[in-house]
Amino acid sequence: METILVAYGELALKSSYVRRRLEALLARQIGFVLRRNGFEGRRVLRRFGRLYVEGVPAEAADDVADVFGVVSTMPALRTSSDIESVVNLSVDVAHETISEGHSFAVRPKVVGEHTYSSHDLAVRVGSTVLEDLSGKGICVDLDDPDVTLYIEVRDRDTFVYTRIVDGVGGLPYGSQGRLVSLFSGGIDSPVATWLMMKRGAAVIPLFMDQRPYVGDSYVDRARRAFTAVGRHVPSGDFAMHVAPMGEVMRRVMEAPVPSLRCLLCKRSMYRIAAAFSVRKRALGMVTGESLGQVASQTLANLYVLDAAVDVPVIRPLIGLDKVEIEEIGRRIGTYGVSAKAVDGCTVVPDRPSTRARLEAVTELEEALGLESLCLEAEKRIEAIRYEPEKNIEAI
Repeated sequence: METILVAYGELALKSSYVRRRLEALLARQIGFVLRRNGFEGRRVLRRFGRLYVEGVPAEAADDVADVFGVVSTMPALRTSSDIESVVNLSVDVAHETISEGHSFAVRPKVVGEHTYSSHDLAVRVGSTVLEDLSGKGICVDLDDPDVTLYIEVRDRDTFVYTRIVDGVGGLPYGSQGRLVSLFSGGIDSPVATWLMMKRGAAVIPLFMDQRPYVGDSYVDRARRAFTAVGRHVPSGDFAMHVAPMGEVMRRVMEAPVPSLRCLLCKRSMYRIAAAFSVRKRALGMVTGESLGQVASQTLANLYVLDAAVDVPVIRPLIGLDKVEIEEIGRRIGTYGVSAKAVDGCTVVPDRPSTRARLEAVTELEEALGLESLCLEAEKRIEAIRYEPEKNIEAI
């Protein structure tokens, strides 16, 4: 019988109660992803130290590996723990996977009470495979084999496999609470959103629609980036929210100190996101800021930004450089969308401030009446739901 073994990491370190809860959540999310990807008839079973997926073909192991919390998946064949059955299945798998002149190794793991040890099993299977496939000129290589026969004996069942698919790791989505993400659709914000999802947070993307001070291509990029991120969410409840910021931007343009426009704009975004976080019962907000990357992200200016809100501001990219961020974006499938050139913000001054004084910024905000405009913008936020089988209409 075909079975996909699912290994997890951090869940095993939790207390028994928390572990059971997280295992159950992970099992449900694996089932959701398989159903969304067209694998019907699947069953996700929980056993100590492993989850088992049955009723799906081996290629579904790649889909399961993309679920947050999964460390690796192994598409395997299952038999009983009787040693003769184990040896016979191992030889069958060897016939299918070891080519002429290639080397192999046997990596057994025996869990539970059995009449044989892992060493006994390695010797028995290895010698039988060598004898049965002697006509192929194969050999044993324990250091760098062409094929590795993995054998897991767990109580009454045995699983034999040759392929391990690396998973994304982390914790099950939504297990650590809710966050709001400042989501522009550029290279950084989708990566920051994905990283917090990987750590178990249910993240709500919030896009600031700055038209007419940005072009339609800027807005379309955010929509496409949202769709790319949505493919990773193991839940049917995922939406990007859109805040109308045109009036706020118009007021920012009136600032008599052009070098502070970016900070006035960003603090306004923070205020809208913070108010929205409270409404959504989120425990903080996520940004894609990296220390020193642009003028608004110097340490001095990040201090000024944080002073605008009372909710925690989480910056998962703060210590990464652009090359590292881009590499993650490529790996998770957002870079191709985010890196496209768009009609960006026309409010950005020629020489933005890199060391703004908080007092000067707050005085300007009061004179411009930005705080009340932010609260009005937050009340007009609308949602666009993620629909994997349809093209989401432009905002």
